[in-house]
Amino acid sequence: MLARGALSGLLACALALSGCSGGSDETEAPQATQSGPRELQTLVVQTAMLSEPVKAFGTIAAKQTSAIGAFAEGPVERIYVNVGDRVTQGQPLFRIRQADYERNVAEAQAAVDLATAQAIEAERRHERVIALAPKGFVSKAQVDTVETQLAVARAQKAQALAALGTAQQALKDTITRAPFDGVVTARLVDEGVFLNNRFAGGNQSAALQLQELGTVAAIVNAPQEYVDVLVRGMPARVYIEGFDEPFESVVYIINDRVDPESRKVELRLPIANPNYRISSGLAARAEIQIPPEPAIVLPRTTILGDSSAAYVFVLVNGKAVRREIRFDSIDLDKVRVRSGLKAGEEVILNPPATLRDGEAVKPRRAQRET
Repeated sequence: MLARGALSGLLACALALSGCSGGSDETEAPQATQSGPRELQTLVVQTAMLSEPVKAFGTIAAKQTSAIGAFAEGPVERIYVNVGDRVTQGQPLFRIRQADYERNVAEAQAAVDLATAQAIEAERRHERVIALAPKGFVSKAQVDTVETQLAVARAQKAQALAALGTAQQALKDTITRAPFDGVVTARLVDEGVFLNNRFAGGNQSAALQLQELGTVAAIVNAPQEYVDVLVRGMPARVYIEGFDEPFESVVYIINDRVDPESRKVELRLPIANPNYRISSGLAARAEIQIPPEPAIVLPRTTILGDSSAAYVFVLVNGKAVRREIRFDSIDLDKVRVRSGLKAGEEVILNPPATLRDGEAVKPRRAQRET
């Protein structure tokens, strides 16, 4: 009986505690969220004059590159330079075998000597006949003959002298010299190789490659939307791979053709290179200064999404309206809006992740940085 009484007491107590707990839940229920729009910071969109450099990428090239061949064909007898050698204009680069050309000069000189002797003989004969003509000892036909012979002898002498000049020039051309100051960047043949100067598709026609590097050019490609903005003489800075400091330059050449595949226009920017520090083939990036133009610049904190699907929230009639935009980065803090916004509109700064399109917002305008 005692056990049954104790069990009844425990049940009664449990029921009492359960009742107390239920009453506490009703008392401590959370209050409903206050109604009304949330307050968010906003910024009025304004235009500003922005001078943003045009970025173009490309490669460093020599001012000129020449495949140096021989003026006189024949086997290469001597090469005076190697790859990497710096040469000056007129310096010997290589020599073609000269023996054949020396014989040609000797033969041409002998022909000149013969023609000279024949001309002297013709002149003396002409003088004798002309001296006898007034006395009537020679006929008119004889006078005409000696005059013709003298003219032929003189012409033969002139022809022989021209042939001698050609042979001497050919002998001189067996030594190929540097056409400009530069650097040997390739050696295409070795001694013993036959070089021809008539058929590029036959045997070897070039022995060396020479580049003029006293001035180099950054050949870069800029986006086609700047075609109407870029003009010759615009200042630029060229950043070259391997160099810490940029090089000052200007836009010197603008190619009139836009590449139909890349949609870019080619520019050439010269760079002084007196010490040959800059080698051709290095990667280059140019930043070309264009005149300032009106642009919409916003803090990066106004933008949500990624670069391919960026958007902002615009305040319209007290509501946050999602608006897709296109932008370019200026630096880590600011962007330039290309499309999607116009001056006078009001955008939300630091929009929370929970903000929804069409949600009512109470604006609190921020001070624009000056």
